[in-house]
Amino acid sequence: MQTTMISTAIRILIGDDHPLVTEGLSTLLSERKHLVIAGKAATGKEVLELVKTVPANVLLLDVNLPDMSGIDICLQSKKLCPELYILGLSNFSERSIILNMLHNGASGYLLKSVSIQEMVNAIEVVASGGIYLSKDAQQLLTHQEVFGPNEKPILTAREKEVLELIIQGLTSPQVATRLHISPLTVESHRKSLMQKFKANNAAVLVRKATEWGFA
Repeated sequence: MQTTMISTAIRILIGDDHPLVTEGLSTLLSERKHLVIAGKAATGKEVLELVKTVPANVLLLDVNLPDMSGIDICLQSKKLCPELYILGLSNFSERSIILNMLHNGASGYLLKSVSIQEMVNAIEVVASGGIYLSKDAQQLLTHQEVFGPNEKPILTAREKEVLELIIQGLTSPQVATRLHISPLTVESHRKSLMQKFKANNAAVLVRKATEWGFA
């Protein structure tokens, strides 16, 4: 894809829970005079707070933060700041993740294996209102196989922990005790899991999770 020339500085937010990635990106991108790192966050909650309070043009967003899925963060961020352009950044090269990110408002998707120059190109393209997909992402989206509505759900680290305990037969209070979180938080995660697996009860949730290999 062609590099788009930018005449004004692009303000960038980085949402990633790996310090080496965050600091590395900050250092390398800051070497470009037209790129400014406006803020960094390691959790979904922190990302949303940045989006609300820090003016920026582009959000580099990891799709798998500890407390929230990047797919959900993407949707909420666009609601908070419709003019913000979001570029998914991840090690995941799954078609369903890319489609869900784009469906929730992302303007592009990159694997973390791309070169810094390609990342700069992608930032410039989306900041100009364009769409940027890395070569791997393009190949996945143009693949002829249709996955349909039964694609594997994307879970946060905490949702995976809750799901594992539900599969073991623990009740919400027991899960709360085991994970040292409140029962209300467990119920929130349980509700999210039900939605992601399109399950109307715990039995269906466990069955589908087992079929997908989460058990």
